[in-house]
Amino acid sequence: MITEIHIGISSLAEKIAEKLSEGYGLMCMYANEKGATERSIRTLLRKDSDIITFFTVIEGDSYGAISPAVPQVRPYEREMHEMSGLIPEGLTEKFGPQRLQWAYKDAYPLQKAPLPEERIFHPMPDNRMEGDGVFEIPVGPVHAGIIEPGHFRFSVAGEPILKVRTHFGYTYRGIEKLMEGRSDSDRTRLIERVSGDTAVANALAYAHAMEGDTEVPERARYLRTIFAELERIYCHFGDISGIAQDTGFSVPAVFGAGIKEKILRLNEIVGGHRFLMGTIVPGGVRRDISDDSLKAIQNRILKISFDIEELVGMMEGSSFLMDRVETTGILSHQDALTYRALGPAARASGVKTDVRKELPYDAYGDVGFRVFTRDKGDVYSRMLVKAGEIVESTSIINQCLDRIRPGPLRAEVTPSEGLGLGIVEAPRGELVHSAEIFNGDIWRYRIRDPSFINWLALERALPGNIVADFPLINKSFNLSYSGNDL
Repeated sequence: MITEIHIGISSLAEKIAEKLSEGYGLMCMYANEKGATERSIRTLLRKDSDIITFFTVIEGDSYGAISPAVPQVRPYEREMHEMSGLIPEGLTEKFGPQRLQWAYKDAYPLQKAPLPEERIFHPMPDNRMEGDGVFEIPVGPVHAGIIEPGHFRFSVAGEPILKVRTHFGYTYRGIEKLMEGRSDSDRTRLIERVSGDTAVANALAYAHAMEGDTEVPERARYLRTIFAELERIYCHFGDISGIAQDTGFSVPAVFGAGIKEKILRLNEIVGGHRFLMGTIVPGGVRRDISDDSLKAIQNRILKISFDIEELVGMMEGSSFLMDRVETTGILSHQDALTYRALGPAARASGVKTDVRKELPYDAYGDVGFRVFTRDKGDVYSRMLVKAGEIVESTSIINQCLDRIRPGPLRAEVTPSEGLGLGIVEAPRGELVHSAEIFNGDIWRYRIRDPSFINWLALERALPGNIVADFPLINKSFNLSYSGNDL
């Protein structure tokens, strides 16, 4: 159920704080351009299946900053300032780049008017931390490996980290702007490339935002769920083997990478693409899976529970590795709640949340599974949560294989006017797609990847650890740079 409430800007901070105290979480916040609507801020909050949206009209380009009173709002205010030109007044700390390394003079990327060619590049702000023996270490955006680019600025006193700030925007492609236009035009191929390793999750969220109340065929719902869990499995195997790699323990690292490769090859057999691109469309799925392919999935899935048990056993059997992962990179339960951490990062800190349980979609309401949690919030806890989720994913897939029946694959979809929402549990956590549709056009499309929130959680988990443990902690979160930048 979605409830829309119109609220003045002077009351917005108070109303958000009130709903958070009632157990709601801030799902998303973004600005709308004047035209189809007034210049406004849309705020989305969720408590289980109950969704509230605040619609707030903005006069001019500034408003009183909300983040000093509500810390969860901080990344959204950065994004609205950078992408929509809204100025939050009253902040004491200057924003660093959230999505862009540059700005336009008297213009901003999501405006409806044509953009000027000239760009002004941002100076990188420092951490504003002083003291005897305190200095800064810049890391990135070029890293020692074939990974995405991001800049991290550490304030340290010797080896211990005192403060860290993340700065992104190196993979900005303007996807939200490219999504504007006719709502009946299929943009799945673009959406799948928001973040390559979550192609299925993004395609699902987009499909749900476009479908509204469309009845998706049963077979398509089960196939979607199978694809989503295959994606979760290979992502988590990659994360766990990456933790082993970053501790220098190559045997489990190679073993885990080998299992991930087997899943990717299975994906290519059953879906035609290693990352399952081209499988999900609004209304259902693009292609069917043969009985032989379903059998291949079942045969591979039967082995995965043993594979993950063997992988974790190798890692737990190494005192060297355990010394590196236990009590390292702790995200406290309170910080996870305060900043609304998502996905395995939140569940490893004792926050029991999962969109598949709270707001079931596709076939998740028809299958049973456990939500794994741990309470220590360290690298080891995040590793165990992902290992447990792999086991549950195999159970979900097996239940889908037992229940799937022949039938149609796709329904006709006509996007409804107004607000369309797609909310799914991606491998990294809650993923939100929001579409504002007017007169048959997408006026504003907002994508809130879980990494957009969890980068802030990573900033909270790093202080107190040593610089050498940063790659390990970063890998345990395994956040998406391109999902943040869009």
